[in-house]
Amino acid sequence: MRQRLFALVLAVAACGGKQKHVDTVPLPPEPKPTEEAKKPPEPEKPAEPAKPPVPTGPIELTLTAAKPTVKLVSPGKGKKTALKIVPKAGTKQQTEIALDFMGGQDGPPEAGGKQDQIAPTVVLAADVETKEVGTDGQSKFQMTISGIDAKDVPGAKVPADQFKQELTSLAGATINGSVGANGSTSDLTLRVEKPDAKSAEALALVKTVLLPMWPVLPDEAIAPGAKWTVTTTEKIADQLEVTKTVNYELVAKKGTAWTIKGTAKMTGTDQDLQGAKIGSIGGGGTTESTVNEGSLLPSTKQKLATDFTITAGDPAKPVQVKFHIEQGNAVTVK
Repeated sequence: MRQRLFALVLAVAACGGKQKHVDTVPLPPEPKPTEEAKKPPEPEKPAEPAKPPVPTGPIELTLTAAKPTVKLVSPGKGKKTALKIVPKAGTKQQTEIALDFMGGQDGPPEAGGKQDQIAPTVVLAADVETKEVGTDGQSKFQMTISGIDAKDVPGAKVPADQFKQELTSLAGATINGSVGANGSTSDLTLRVEKPDAKSAEALALVKTVLLPMWPVLPDEAIAPGAKWTVTTTEKIADQLEVTKTVNYELVAKKGTAWTIKGTAKMTGTDQDLQGAKIGSIGGGGTTESTVNEGSLLPSTKQKLATDFTITAGDPAKPVQVKFHIEQGNAVTVK
């Protein structure tokens, strides 16, 4: 989790004014220093860092959904069926969501040099309920976090048990939204009803790491071997715009279970961000989902890496830093 930043404000006041002229008189001799006066002054204690304010009411974050463009490349061979996400209203599922995050940078010493920030794996137990299924195929759902855990990861600087303590306020947090029959989602609302001082950062971490939990499906009927492409334009940290292209394939169909695999590619044009130049945007990843007909949430494993450079400073002698971000999700339906 990102480190908390505390602001320390120091105020220095001085007063003065014009002084009236007075006749000088001889000063008395300086007294001899006492033993107490000979002691060096004790160093001042540093000021206590300001504590973050505690929210007084519910807090919410919005995870903006990307609008997908779907293109069927091949319908596959054999009996073809239109694959849809259409659960029944009131359906409940118990799930476990594992979230992984790693960020790194590589640049000159004046820009921080080479650094890696690896977080322990966050494990969220959650109860998911389909609230309503519309005639348009949209399924409204609510995911309620019922348990939080963390697991140690090689290279992580923060122990899992300490990291877990930073996330305990997420118990009872909800994720609300809707998913279409083709797997595309609405904006998701992440909400903590009774937050504490750590809730905002904990919720921001989930927002940063959470990847789409559904594969986006073609409208056409398909069979094993079918291939299709899904393209979305997304923003990393609500600022860096990237294009993600996922090539999906329906690799198997057994009964009501459909296994879908995909490979992702990240691209992006050069862009300006707060006076800095962003370029060399790239990356990629993999995804695998098992969709069960009649269920809301599929079991999914996915990884995504994004690379880019930031160039800033004096135009005559700019400083360039390379960044690498890795995100991972594993959704297990109990």
